Amino acid sequence: MKRLFEPVSIGSMTLANRVVMPAMDLNYAHKGEVTDQLVNFYAERARGGAGLIIVGGAAIDAQASGMDCFLSIEDDRFLPGLSRLTDTIHREGSRVAVQLYMAGAYSICGMRGLPIPSPSETVSLFTRQKTTPMTREDIERIQNDFVAAAIRAKKSGFDAVEVLASAGYLICQFLSPKTNKREDEYGGSLENRMRFGLETIRRVREAIGPDMALIVRVAGNDFVPGSHTNKESRVFAKAAREAGADCINVTGGWHESKVPQITYDLPQAGYAYLARGIKDVVDVPVIGCNRINDPYVAEEILAEGIADLVGVARGFIADPEFVRKAREGRAGEIRRCVACNQRCFDNVFRNMPVGCAVNPRAGREEQAKIVPATEAKKILVAGAGPAGCELALTAAMRGHKVILCEKRDQIGGQVRWGGPATGKRDFRYIFDYYSTMLPKYGVELRTGVEVNTELVQREKPDVVVVATGAAPFKPPIDAVDAPNVHQAWDILQGEVAAGPEVVVVGGGAVGLETAVSLAAKGTISPEQLYFLALHGAESPEVLRELMVKGTRKVTVIEMVARMAGDMGPSTRWVLLKEAAMRGVTLITGAKLKDIGPESIVYTDSNGTNTTIPADSVVLAMGSRPVNSLAKSLEAAGIANVRTIGDANAIGRIGDAVEAGFALGCEL
Repeated sequence: MKRLFEPVSIGSMTLANRVVMPAMDLNYAHKGEVTDQLVNFYAERARGGAGLIIVGGAAIDAQASGMDCFLSIEDDRFLPGLSRLTDTIHREGSRVAVQLYMAGAYSICGMRGLPIPSPSETVSLFTRQKTTPMTREDIERIQNDFVAAAIRAKKSGFDAVEVLASAGYLICQFLSPKTNKREDEYGGSLENRMRFGLETIRRVREAIGPDMALIVRVAGNDFVPGSHTNKESRVFAKAAREAGADCINVTGGWHESKVPQITYDLPQAGYAYLARGIKDVVDVPVIGCNRINDPYVAEEILAEGIADLVGVARGFIADPEFVRKAREGRAGEIRRCVACNQRCFDNVFRNMPVGCAVNPRAGREEQAKIVPATEAKKILVAGAGPAGCELALTAAMRGHKVILCEKRDQIGGQVRWGGPATGKRDFRYIFDYYSTMLPKYGVELRTGVEVNTELVQREKPDVVVVATGAAPFKPPIDAVDAPNVHQAWDILQGEVAAGPEVVVVGGGAVGLETAVSLAAKGTISPEQLYFLALHGAESPEVLRELMVKGTRKVTVIEMVARMAGDMGPSTRWVLLKEAAMRGVTLITGAKLKDIGPESIVYTDSNGTNTTIPADSVVLAMGSRPVNSLAKSLEAAGIANVRTIGDANAIGRIGDAVEAGFALGCEL
């Protein structure tokens, strides 16, 4: 990794390496003020080697965001906190910029009784709120707010400011013919639609002078029908450079786009090509972003000339030492982001502080420090899923002697097979990390070993931790023992095969993911698609059908009115969209009544029974804790038995990791 650690200059600012931590909503501020939580979070990323940290967005005025937990730069009273933040980041060795944030139609300031500014009157597809068209006076006022915020940034010690012109925020709303219906000089032609953004960039450039860097964050493609593609984005980026930008930071589309932007189904560096399109037309450094969580992928982007710097966002949430570990040849020790969104973007949508499913310390850097144990103990752990592995690692890092037993031949629990089977390719990185770190800290791993009372009595541990996970729920219906009835877990593990007409009972995440997996069987592979498309062997319409139409008819029935109700808002819509694309039939308000050899009967909300064909029935009706070991150990009189993860209470990966970490710190 040669290019990744080369210095690079952005205007008057020189970075030690080419890894940028882009701005992300963290919900760590309090009424706009910098908090200890925010400072501690960024300090650890600076210590970890980030070349440039872009904090924010930071609201430039009262209409910019409308949220109390959003960082603000709208008034001089915020200067002391911002100065404290920049001083800390500089002291830890990184450069720091601030993103000047103005959401326009995406703001929720209407909840405070303020008009929601936008180029034209519209109803935002993101917030569902009606906007107020901006007058000439509004345009002048908001541009003045950008300038005043930039001046405050300079006073606060920031090395650069970033003008936000991406993701569907205000400048994007002016740029797009979809949202800009104005008939004055700020609407109509592309030249006119660019006017607001370019005037803002010029005024900010003039205000901060040549000794402070200016970055512009652009949408490489809006991915919204009727809006901009990379073609128009190139035109704007080139004009932004001429208006004074020292760097162009390229991300994907708008928040309202129906094309996934950051979820696990997006390949790593899936939108790097957008940065390449911008790089072709500007003579300043370009940052490539979105789903870059691997230093080797980042190096390739730089080596191939696709971008000059790489943006690693959630990768830094998952591991603040991303850069340091890569630079020291310890890439295997990086705790990789798996793009689950469970505790980062889902928390943002819930107006909660950002955390991380794989890093239990994210956002709790000071409170959750790992400190040496006062007394070393012998700990026996049963089960090497997320909870068991995190417990074992944390306890070992504190100086305990840990024996980790797993009855299968490898660690990982349900995640090991469930991730790949449901398209979550990056979930394997969770256990790649543990596979590296457990032996490093002396954990004795015993695979193919099932813990029982005799083993515990022989080993005589001080503590036994039961992390034996869960098992699928089996309803009390005699027909579930029929040969055409299978558990979703068995289908996903490839232990059984389904027939051509499948009914999945249960429309939670597991049920819907299983249905999509089954509906995809028989479609062409990515390699086949590439070959056929490259050689023009089939029309785009035929290729599309071959991609989405499999060999099974799949139906999902769900008792409640909402499919995938146990999923987070940032990923649920993607799964529902894929189910629709693949022709999966979804039936809500349907309670399973009976299963026959070639059909099932369900009862709807009106009490009507309906029969539908099914040569295979797949049960996805939830799971239950597997904790019989804990009960048998306690019955045998073995003291100090603790139960964590799904064996204690059914949860998600983040819950299991957090439980393992908490107990590891407690023992």
